[in-house]
Formats: sequence, structure tokens, C-alpha cells
Amino acid sequence: MYFKKYLYGDTAVYFVETPVEGHDKLTTVGFAAFPADVEVDPKTLHLDSLIQVAFTGDEALVDYTYGVTMRNRRSTALKIVRQTEFTGGNLNTYLTDGAGNDYVHRLFYDKKTGVFTVNVRYDNRTKTPRTLEYLASLSLGGVMAPGTGTTVGLRLHRMTSAWSRECRLKTDDFSRLGLDMSWARYGVKSEKWGQTGSMPNRGYFPFAAVEDGQSGVIWGVMQEAPFSWQMEVYEEKETCSLTSGFTDYETGHWRKTVPAGGSFTTYSARFCVGRGGVEGVCNAFVHEQDARLRVPASEEEMPVLYNEYCATWGNPSEKKIEKQLAAVASLGVKYFVIDSGWYKPLDKGWCNAIGDWNVNPEYFPDMRRAVEKINAKGMKAGIWYEFEVTGRDSEVFQFEREHLSRDGQVITSKNRRFLDLRRPEVIEYLEAKMLRPLKEYGFEYIKIDYNDTYGLGCDSPDGAALGEGGRQIAEESLAWYDRLKAAVPGLVIENCSSGGSRIEPLRMSKVSMCSFSDAHECNEIPLVAANVSRVIPARQSQIWAVIRKGESASRTIYSLCAAMMGRICLSGDINRRDEEKMALIKAGLDFYEKIKEIVRRGDVVKIDNTVEYYREPKGRQVYVKDYGAQRLVIVHFLDCEERLKLPLEGYELREAYTDLSYRVDKNADALRIAGESYRAGAFLLEKTEEEGQ
Repeated sequence: MYFKKYLYGDTAVYFVETPVEGHDKLTTVGFAAFPADVEVDPKTLHLDSLIQVAFTGDEALVDYTYGVTMRNRRSTALKIVRQTEFTGGNLNTYLTDGAGNDYVHRLFYDKKTGVFTVNVRYDNRTKTPRTLEYLASLSLGGVMAPGTGTTVGLRLHRMTSAWSRECRLKTDDFSRLGLDMSWARYGVKSEKWGQTGSMPNRGYFPFAAVEDGQSGVIWGVMQEAPFSWQMEVYEEKETCSLTSGFTDYETGHWRKTVPAGGSFTTYSARFCVGRGGVEGVCNAFVHEQDARLRVPASEEEMPVLYNEYCATWGNPSEKKIEKQLAAVASLGVKYFVIDSGWYKPLDKGWCNAIGDWNVNPEYFPDMRRAVEKINAKGMKAGIWYEFEVTGRDSEVFQFEREHLSRDGQVITSKNRRFLDLRRPEVIEYLEAKMLRPLKEYGFEYIKIDYNDTYGLGCDSPDGAALGEGGRQIAEESLAWYDRLKAAVPGLVIENCSSGGSRIEPLRMSKVSMCSFSDAHECNEIPLVAANVSRVIPARQSQIWAVIRKGESASRTIYSLCAAMMGRICLSGDINRRDEEKMALIKAGLDFYEKIKEIVRRGDVVKIDNTVEYYREPKGRQVYVKDYGAQRLVIVHFLDCEERLKLPLEGYELREAYTDLSYRVDKNADALRIAGESYRAGAFLLEKTEEEGQ
């Protein structure tokens, strides 16, 4: 029986061959990972295959699985041909079924963060086409509580997402999910979740972590997911497996026919193992993403931007913009973004007029001139597009052949249809309506929005399954980012999808930043901002700070403190503020400059949120981030007047941006803050010399 152990930093990974119960002479090779200091007996891991694959017509190796899971089909019974370890921490494992169905399990290790990247390539070396119905990116087996060798005491962490409610942490004990072994050691238990359609951060964000409460060992997974995806905790024996990847046929109607001699590669999954809790796992993922990110030079300093949407609400014009420019520029803003509505007819709304992309001369008599006015104030000009869809009030909406269909019928969601990005004439149309105007008018920033989903998938010229059609469209969507960058070198790209509905790792790797949420002015902004900070780099998380004429100083501070968890995106009535309020905004932006390195590079060490219902938010949130010898503490009181006592832990208060009453209690070595409803504060602390040595 095959057994191999590899050490990568503080993590040990195991490849173990295991007999398939009830099937003589069949074995599978499984994959497990543990902290290196955990003693592991391979015989107790109870691993199933590290390649979870299903073809049309495959038998199930385990009973009670049809309709529950597509794991452990006959095609997972594979043998290792060889393993090749490369310099830098990369390991390829080659497997075969002996009949021409070959696989490469590719493992990449990042020693700085401890994060592994995994994907699987299938090579069809048979003489006939083979139709995949499932191929997972990652199957991590042998997950158990080290002290007991079972799943007793494990809990599952996930993140639920909805519009303006992105990435809220949800934790369930395995016992509550029914994830425990039966008395007879058979009868599969499966907890499967994910998302179907083209808005991948909907329902759930593609993340999971399994934690043992006693030992503190935690396994975390984050999945690239530009279209439908799924994750699954699978248990039959004493241990369980955590699987992630693209959707399967039973869940998302995905089939992929691979011709003889052809291949197919999954999207990548990332995982890490440690003892740092959910925040530790998420910090590792975020730092690994940040290290891979390649953005224009203008992005390196995390400049503040202004988006005029919450000033004009989809009715921008050159005249309105001109009134805002001086005030916005005086704050040191570097990007000025013209949002939706620049194209709409006078009698139509911005939402339903998308698709024709003709500048309305009533609003912008000379778009190039408008851009030059923005540039003259020292800012780069940005513009909004929702190029993948068309609205009911546009002419192109009527051209059915150019849109996605399902079972021969055009897919229409309320007032939107979805362009078939595979069609040459659609590509030519978008080049004429988007690429050329960007260059012609001199825009250096584009906000790409996406405000609906085509769901299960779509028809394809080659007759592919609906889920495969949908995946093809997602691939074409991603390809447009490369076209945009090639057309406009140095272009800053913002990813928006009704806020944060497409902030999955693969798309985020191709853009400068994203809209964290459509939570524009609501009280729960800091709660959502903190949640999103767990899964994307702070320098990519664009957070609204909407300033209103007549609002209190407390509200201005509240908004700016929330935005300090990422990139500050100002909006609203900047040009209608008096000198006192402008000074307050400038003070907040000056404070932000002093904490940027903590925001960008720090570790989230605490998100202490006592609010249960976001729409009636009773409670408060304490957000803490550390970087080197510095600590950033951001406190928001919602409907709450709690008196906080925050341990200083060897830090000294250096500066604060707040109108809350606070004091340093040296006797208690604590920062005491007197809470008042809907007030906030940001506090910069540094370690004392003694502590820093």
C-alpha cells in the first residue's frame, strides 16, 4: 500500500492508499494535512480518493449516495504512477485507472503564508470522448479531532451572503448538522452547500473551515468560483472529508465532454492548516491573495476615490460633476468615478437603459471635455459599465440571437437579458461600445457592474450541458479584463456586482479593487465591511463613505471609520459641506494616511460583534488589526451605550479620530470608551519600547 509524507513548513501532508470497503482489489489514494506536530497514524485516517471525479454512467462505490453526493464513484479508484517534487514547494501527483483516464493532482505551497494551492487536471488518453459530471478541485480527507480520532467536537465555519449582507460568519457544530458516524460505520452523511449561477457570492461565499474546539486545529478552504460552485463535508467512517470545486451534474447541471487526447483543468482551491482560529486562516488567505495581486502603479498607495452615484443617483451630467470637482479635489482624492446613467435617454431610468452605451449629449455634450476637467484637478477619470447585460429599454435588448437562451428561450430576468459573450458579433459590439470609448475619451478607471444572474446555465452551440454553457460565459467574462488592460495600459478596474456578489478569488485576482457591498448609507456598513475584510485584501475592498449635507459630525466620523477597514470611497454631498465639516473630513483622511500600512498589511486579530439583526442593530462592534508594533482599533456603537474596557496589552494610544469620550486607564492597562448610539472611533496604538524589544 502506498504511503508518503511530506513536510511543508509547519504542515505535514499525507498520501495514503486505502482499500475500498466492499470491493475486493479496489483501492483509492487519499490526501490529508495536519500541523506537523500532530502525531498521525495513517491507518486511522480512513481516506477516500484525493481525485473526486464522476463520469456519465459511473457506478457508486458507496451505498446511500445517489441524490446526496457525487463523491466516491467507481472512477475514483486510482493508482499513483509517480510523484514529482519541484523546488519551491510544488508537488505533482500522477494517477491513473489503467484504462487511459489519467490525472495530475498539483500542489503548490506558499511558505510565507502557509497556504497551499491545489488543482486537478484530467487527461483523456482513451480512444473515445469521456463526459465528466464532476471533478473537484480539492478533496482533503482524514479531517478529525486529533485527540479522539473522530469528528466529535468539530465545528464548521461558513460565510452566508446576500445583497448588502456579504460574508457573515456562521458556525455550526457537527452534531447539529447530523455529521456523525452511524453505529454500523456506514450510511453517508453529507453537508453540501454552494451557489448556482453567475453571482458566486450569493447564499454563501466560497469558504469553509473545520475546527476542533479542543486542540484548536483548523482546516480552512477557499475556492476560485467564477460560476456555480459547491463545497461538501462528507462523513461515513470515523473521519470526514472536505471537498470543494465547480458544481456537479446533480446540483448544477454540469457536464463536460473531453475528447480523446483532450484535457480539462479545474479552478484552483486554496487551503491551510493551523491553530489560529478563523481569523488566522482568513489572514493567511488574504495575505496570499495580496502577494499575487498585480495592479497599476497608481494603486500601490491605496488612494482615496470619489464616486458620484450617491450624489446623482443615476443621473450624472457634466454640469453636476463640475460643481463637485473643486471640493472633491481639495480632499486629495485621486479617482473621480462617473457612475451609472451617462448613457440613458431623458425619459428612461439608468437601470433599464443599459446596453446601447450611447453618451447622452444632454448630460455630456462633450465627454472628452468632462474627462479633461477631472484631469485638470489632478484626478483620474472613471466610468461605469454593465457590459454583460442589456436592459429592456435599450435597442439591443430586442436582438434575441445575441443573448443567452435556455432550452431555446431567451433568458430574461425582470428587465435584463444576458449577452452571449462567446459570439464574435457580441465581442465586436463591445469593442466598439466600450473599449474604443475608454481610449477615445481618456478614461483610466472602469467600474464593471453586474446586477443579476442567469442562474443554472445556458444553451451552447456544441450542445453542452447548461452548467457547462454557464461556465463558458464566465470564462469569456473574465477574458474581458485582459482585453481591457491591453487596450488601456494602467487601467484601474473595479469589480462590482450589486455590491459584493462577485468577489470570489479568481475574479478578484484580475482587478484592482471591488465594491465591498451596496450598503451605501445604512447603519450596518461597519458590520459588512468587517465581514468582507476576512476574505479579500483590504486594499481591494472599496467601502462607501457617503457624506450628507446637514448630517451630524458623529455621522461623518461613523462613516469614515467604517471605510477605514479598506479603501475609502467618498460619495454624496461633498460640495455642499461647510468649512467645519470639510475640516472634519480632512482630519479623517489624514488619520487614514497614518494607518494605511496597518489596513493594507495587518492581521485581523478580533472582530467582536454583538449585533444579531442588522436592520435593527442593537449592539456594537470592536475591530482590531495588528501590523508590526502598531495596532488599529475601530469601534462602532449601533443602538448601544455600552462602556467598553479594551485591554492595551502593552500598547500605548498614539492618536484617535472620534467624538466619543475615552481615556487611558493606566491602573487597569486599558482603553476605556463610553459608548453612545451611532457613534464611532478609530484608535492608533503602538507598542511601548519595552514591549517592542
